[in-house]
Amino acid sequence: MPPPPPPPPAPPAPPAFAAGSVPPPPPAYSAPPAGAGGYSPVDAIQYGWTKFTKSPATLLIPVLITGIVVAVVYVLMFFVILGSAFSGNGTTIDSNGTMHVDTGPGFVVRMILMAVVFLVVMFALQVLMAALAKGGLDVADGKSPALGELFEGWDKTQVLIAAVLVAVGTAIGFALCYLPGIIFSFLASYTMYYVIDKQMSAVDAIKASISFTTSHLGETILFFLLAAVVTAIGGILCGVGLLVAYPVVLVGQAYTFRLLNNEPVTPAA
Repeated sequence: MPPPPPPPPAPPAPPAFAAGSVPPPPPAYSAPPAGAGGYSPVDAIQYGWTKFTKSPATLLIPVLITGIVVAVVYVLMFFVILGSAFSGNGTTIDSNGTMHVDTGPGFVVRMILMAVVFLVVMFALQVLMAALAKGGLDVADGKSPALGELFEGWDKTQVLIAAVLVAVGTAIGFALCYLPGIIFSFLASYTMYYVIDKQMSAVDAIKASISFTTSHLGETILFFLLAAVVTAIGGILCGVGLLVAYPVVLVGQAYTFRLLNNEPVTPAA
């Protein structure tokens, strides 16, 4: 009779760790490729919501500070610059009972001054957006950065240049009947992510953002519109809802940036 077959090999033993040592952490979650159905704008918002509810203070405080700074800049510019520029003799009535209204400077000057206000507000917002973008990326990467850490590790000069270019481009677009401004704002919406995360120059970051949004046009447009809806709902709730809506959108945008670039993110839960 032939000899019996040899027994199957034993399964490998689990790796041993020295006493008191800690096993290595599990690998970071890597989402499926964006082109294979791994990305959804709704999932991006849900991801932002889950991350926000787990640690609200991580981005709530920076968003609150951003809102206060932008509001202060706008109020000062509106009442100091526009108020002084539009001041005149007011409304008077002559001896014949005819009312004379001082209309102030002409329409062109008024538009120029309004553009100045818009540029200053947009500039302040874009600079603060750099810190918020870093915070969103850190959350997507599984970190909980302190407030001061949001302003570290990125080129302040390139951020300032990018802020100016994006603000000017958006202002010019809005001056051309609004729609071009909305389009440019959408195309340049990932500029700060490329400056912060990829260490690009301002001009290259704007080009990269335009390439990113156009190469993933369907996904980025849907997220842009969904983010606008979420932000609008937050604004309707007496503005207080923005303290929730904006961090959720911010983390969702960082999630979008990572996944559509086929980069890993940490699990939401």
